[in-house]
Parts: sequence; C-alpha cells; structure tokens
Amino acid sequence: MFKANKFIVFSSILSIAISATLVLSMVLFSFNAQNTLKNQMKQAYGEMDLSVGFNMDQSNVLTPKLVNEIVQNKKVNKVSKVSIAHLNVNKMDTAIYTVGAENNYLPKSRYHFTEDLNEESVVMNKGLAKVLHAKIGDKILIENKKYTLVETVDDLTATGSAPDMLILNQKVVKSYIQAKDNRKAEATYLLIKAKKNVNTLTLANQIKSYDKDLRIDIAEQDYGVKSNLQSLHLFIVVLSVLVLIVTSLIIISNFELLLYKMRNQFAIMRSLGASTKQISKIIMIQSTVINITGISLGFILNFLSQRTLYSWVEKLFNIPTTPSEFNVGAAISISILAFIVIQLFLFVPAYRSTKVLPLKTMEENEKLNYSYSKVRVTLSKVLVGIAVFLIIGSQVLPTRGTYGPAMLLISAVLVLLAFVLVFPIWLPKILEWFFLPYGQRLFGQEFYISVKNLIPQVRKNTAIILMISSLMIIAVFGSVTLRTIQISQLEQLKKDFATPILIETRIDNSKINSMEFTKTVEELSGVKSVSNFSTLGLAELQTEGKKVDMNYAVVDLKRLQAQGLMAHLNSKTPSNGLILSERFAQQSHLKVGQTVPVGEFSNETQIVESKGTFKVIAIEKQLLNNADAYVDWNNQKLLDVIFYTLYVDSEHIKNTVNELEELKSQYPEIKISNYEQSVKEANKMFYQRWGIFILVIATLVASTMVGVFNSLANNIYSKRKEFAVLRAMGVIPKGLRKVILSQVNLYIGIGLIIGIIMGLLTTFILLLVDPGEFVIDYKVIITVSLLMLAGSTLIFWFVGNKILSQELSIELTNDNK
Repeated sequence: MFKANKFIVFSSILSIAISATLVLSMVLFSFNAQNTLKNQMKQAYGEMDLSVGFNMDQSNVLTPKLVNEIVQNKKVNKVSKVSIAHLNVNKMDTAIYTVGAENNYLPKSRYHFTEDLNEESVVMNKGLAKVLHAKIGDKILIENKKYTLVETVDDLTATGSAPDMLILNQKVVKSYIQAKDNRKAEATYLLIKAKKNVNTLTLANQIKSYDKDLRIDIAEQDYGVKSNLQSLHLFIVVLSVLVLIVTSLIIISNFELLLYKMRNQFAIMRSLGASTKQISKIIMIQSTVINITGISLGFILNFLSQRTLYSWVEKLFNIPTTPSEFNVGAAISISILAFIVIQLFLFVPAYRSTKVLPLKTMEENEKLNYSYSKVRVTLSKVLVGIAVFLIIGSQVLPTRGTYGPAMLLISAVLVLLAFVLVFPIWLPKILEWFFLPYGQRLFGQEFYISVKNLIPQVRKNTAIILMISSLMIIAVFGSVTLRTIQISQLEQLKKDFATPILIETRIDNSKINSMEFTKTVEELSGVKSVSNFSTLGLAELQTEGKKVDMNYAVVDLKRLQAQGLMAHLNSKTPSNGLILSERFAQQSHLKVGQTVPVGEFSNETQIVESKGTFKVIAIEKQLLNNADAYVDWNNQKLLDVIFYTLYVDSEHIKNTVNELEELKSQYPEIKISNYEQSVKEANKMFYQRWGIFILVIATLVASTMVGVFNSLANNIYSKRKEFAVLRAMGVIPKGLRKVILSQVNLYIGIGLIIGIIMGLLTTFILLLVDPGEFVIDYKVIITVSLLMLAGSTLIFWFVGNKILSQELSIELTNDNK
C-alpha cells in the first residue's frame, strides 16, 4: 500500500527526520554546554566547594584550634589540609612551587594525581620530569633528601609558560614550613567539601565569622553563565516540544490523506471478512514504520553532522562545548521520547479509521460538513467565557500574584481550543459571505470558482489550515515574546543601575558591615564615589487614625546626595528624618514637615513596639529599589535591616571591577555587576535564544511547507477530473492555473491570517503576567508569510502546468484515486 502513495510516505518520513535532527541537535547541544562547564569546574577546582586560608602577606596562620573549629562545623563534610612551599631541587639548584597534600579525594581531584603519598614519595608535572630526565621509580634529590617519583601529572595550563610543581605528603611540607618560619602553622589553606544541599555561601559566611581576616575562595560556576545555561536549557526543551507538536500535526495531515486514499480499500477488505483488529494492525504497522524510519534517519543525520553542527552553533551562540563526544545514551532517549509523542498523535486518525463499518467508511470519506455544529459553537462560547473570567481574575483577585500566571496560561489554552472547535464551522460562512462576492469583483471569475470549490472541502482540509495557523502562532508568540523580554530587560537594567557598578550580597543573612565595607571600597584607586543601601525593613506608621505599612531602607543620605541619587536637602538631616516616595506620600496623605508615630514588629515580644515619632523632611519622586522611605544610618531606632547593595561610580569601570573582584576573597558572598557588561550579557542571551528560535522557525517552515504542499498537491490531483471538465468547457490554461493558485494561496492566506491573529491574542494574554511594552516583530511575521506564499506559488505553478499538459481524454476518465 505504501508503493501507491510513496510521495505521501516520503514527505512524512522527511518531516519526522528534519524535526528529529533539530530536536536532537538542540537538546544534545544544551546538555553538552552544561557538561563542558562542569568539566571546566572539575578541572580547575576538583571536588572541593571552598578553600580557606590567609593571604600570604598576612601574619595570621591556620592554627590547630582554628582548623578543628572548621572541621567541627556541622555543614562541613570533609576537610583536607594543604601546605604550600618552595623547595629546592638539588639537580636544578632552583626553588620549585611545592604542594603538600593529604591522601584523600579532595587534593587528588584538585591537583589531578592518583597515587597515595608517603613521606618518601613525590609527584611532579611532566614538563619538570622531562627537564630532570626522570622516570617513574627514579630517586629525586629535594632539599638534600631523596624522594621516589611515583607519578607524573599533566602540566598546569596557564598564560605564558606552564609553572612547574612538586607534590609531596602534607606532613613533609608542613615540617619544612615550620622549620623555616618557626611557626605552628597547621596548613597553608584547607580544601573543604560541604554536606549535600548546603549553601556554600552560607557556609563561607559562617567560617568567616571564626576569623574576619580569613580568605575564602568558592568553587562555583559564574552565576550569570550558570543562570543563562539553565534558562537556555528550559527554552530549548519548550521549543522542542512545540517542534514535535507541529511535526505531529503535519504527520497527522499526511496520514489522514494516506488513510483517505486507502479507506475504500479498507472498506472492500471489511466486506470480504477482514476484522477491525486486522485493519487496525495494518494501520498501526504503517504508522510505526513511517515513524521509526523518520526518527532513525534523524538520529543518523544528527550523528553524521554532529561535529559540523556543534562547531556552527558554538560560533553562532558563543557557548563553549566539547563537540568531539556524541552522547549516544541521551540521543537514544530523546529519539524514543520523540517517537512516543508522534506515535500518540498518530493513534487518533488510525483509531478513527478502524471503527467504522464498510458502507459508513465510504460515506465518511466523502462527508463534507461537521456534525454537532450547535454543540461546538455553544462549547466554544463557554470556553471563551471561562477564559475571559480567568483573565479578569488574574488581574484583580488578591491571589493574582500566586495563581495569576496559571490562570492566564489556562485562559490562552481555552481560547485556542475554542478557536479549533468553531473554526471549521465559521470558515465556510466567511468564505461564502465575504470572499465569494468581493473576491469575484477584485480577482475575477476564476477566483470565484476556486472559493466555490473550496467551501465543500473545509472538513477534509481543516488540518492544512490548522497546521499553517499553528506555525504562525509559534512564530508570532516566540518573536513577540523574545523581543518584548529583550526591551523590558534593557529598560529594567537602566532602572537597576543607578550607578555604573553595583555590588550586591547573594545571601539573605549577610554579616557585612555596611559602613566598613563602604569605606573599604571607597579606598580603591579607581572608585569615584560610593553609597550604600540596606535590605527593605517593614515599619508601621499611624496617619489620620489609620495604620499604614511602610517599606523603608537605611541609607547614607550624604553619600546618596553626593552621587546625585537624591535631591540635596536644604537643612541638616535630623536623626528621626524620613524621606518618602511621592507615591507613598500621596497614598498616606503625608506632607513635608509632618510628624508621625512609627512602630516596628519585635520577634522577641511578638508585638509592634513604638520607635518614637519621625518627621517627613523630603518627598522624592521615586526611591531606589521601590522603597517607600529612606532612613539615615545615623538613626539608631529603625535598624531591622542588613547590607544589600553598594552603588559605585568610577571613571575607569573595567579597572575598578578588577579591583573589586579581589575583594571576593574577603567577602565571598558579594556579586559585582556593571551596566555595560550586564547589557552585553543581556544581548548575548537574547541573540542565543533568537538564533535558536530562528533555527526552529526555519525548520518548522520547511517541515510545514513539505506537509502542507504535499496535502494540497494531493488535493489538487484528486480534482483532475473537475479541471478536465473545465478544460472541455473552454476554460483556457491561464484561467485554470489561476484557479489552482487562487485555491492554494487562499488556504495558506487564511491559515496565515488566523495564525497571526491567534498568535497575537495568545501572546497578549500570556504577557499579562508582567504587563509592559508589547513589541511586535514584523520582520519575522512578514518573512514567514512571504516564504509560505512564494513557495506555494512557485510549486503549484509547476503542478498546474503538469496537470494541464495531460491528455484531456485520459483526464476525463480519471477516478481521482
């Protein structure tokens, strides 16, 4: 049966193969990028989470007492001592960087050696072993003592020449250090592995409390890169699901066409005694063979083109990967999942085709109108009513913050379902009321004939229009959403960066002293000015007999004024002064000069305790971080806050950021951001997703064109007898060609228009989660539309020529099957 319909089968397999290749490439690339980062982390830091010690220029050392205190911390899983020295290799008469390591997994993973070290063994890098002409088992004279070389490790990668390194037992190196410095240093620094699910920043903060001069380095991926990859992975998964859904619609359309052509044969088989089970088995085998062939072809294409694809995508998205490895296990899992999704969709037409009697099959094959029209219209109205109710509820109900996004998502789905239900019923009426009269006037008699022939075929060809609409919904939703997010993100960055550089804490219970930290940053050479900002505290003030909640921030008013982040005050700031935002002042009916009683909730007494009266000394149009009020650090009453942000101004941003990065060893919890870099990162993230989105849309356009044009071509070929009759009646070839192109482009045009409208509506509903500027990307919408229309015109010009070139007498006797 495949032989007679080989083009339909081939186009189905090709659509599945293209989609499978795309999905596999995207998902495997995402996994590979994440694994690359993990491998880079492991190469740089090994299994450790923290390293703790003192700067070399400090007089402090890790004493046994301090080490024991760290070991006893309940959040610590493993501690390994490391001692660093420079020992003399006699043969070279040169001091070599030497690591004293214990025999456990932390130093072994950090320095990449495997052999256990006793007090007479040594490990060195291969470059140093080559210079010494040393092999495993040779004796090496270090500090006039012989050590046996038990292993060589790869040279350290660094800028310039790779540094040489010796690795000895930790006790040996410690004894050299103690003998030289005459101090009881237990180690130079500690490698620490935290317990599972422990926040390393919180642990670092606790260890820092043991000695404020401790230097703590955290083994963690760049926060921005890690966050970017996580969101990229989610974006790819969502797009992959959409690709599979659209592909499934294309396959369903093709399979429906295949079944349409074979239903007469199935009816004859049923009449001859074939059971429903036998027919079902035939159809299931056909769909499974098509699916397996397409998925397998996609798997092979991805395997063969993996190196080229990875190299191209890496350059396009600027994400490091290791393209040499093809993850066969993950690829097979993804392929199986794709197969299951597509096969589930194929069960629907297959099941429908096996449950009808022979005569019913013949009737069903040629049935033109939808049944239960009134039920469909009523149900669609109910769904739209529920969607409108949910949309309103998501914007006005008190629980909108918690349930709003889910309500909007359900609303969008309901609107799309309502459209699918009512679309086949309304479309014939729209064609009859609008396209027939106006189309005839504008485009002539041939267009009228095209629409007239199209109206009875709506039921059979609804899937074609829905396919095109689905493609446009994805194109519109994806492009509008990405562009809107890009614009919103850039606008938000402008608001967030009151100064070119921000320093923030990444933990909720920061122990940083704001004033001390401000002065430390102020002393850096490149810093022009600094101001500090606390977390938001919650106070309660009484005005006009009402209690009003007020989110306040404790700030250094003088520094804020010096940076121009607030207006200069005319008089000296009183200790009980309040600076209010214009919005909050209007809501609370407060004016400059008024005094109000202020209270704050006490965790100890569990009541709101009075903090005295405060005077409104100024009203600002807008305060930073959406605060309702500012209180100066000099105020000793309202201080239920901790450090949150430093606003730093500098004339040489890059140099200042480099200087600030060095402070991370003293303040491991801080995150340093600058506006220029943040904008670059935001644009980089956008273009990564934009590139993937365009790749997906291009693939979907190609797959949809294959599926739609195949269905339309078969639809046109099935009407060859009608075209032959028109030819016999004297319609010229140009007129018939116009009939064919009009009908085809009408299908596509309707699908595009409906898809654009539904795409914009769906996007608008979903973007109500965070209302903002709605940015329509006209380039994507116009490009996809022109590609579909130009492709259909080109292909069906040749299809029309082929049909018109056939012998008229043969065409008149054609049974269209």
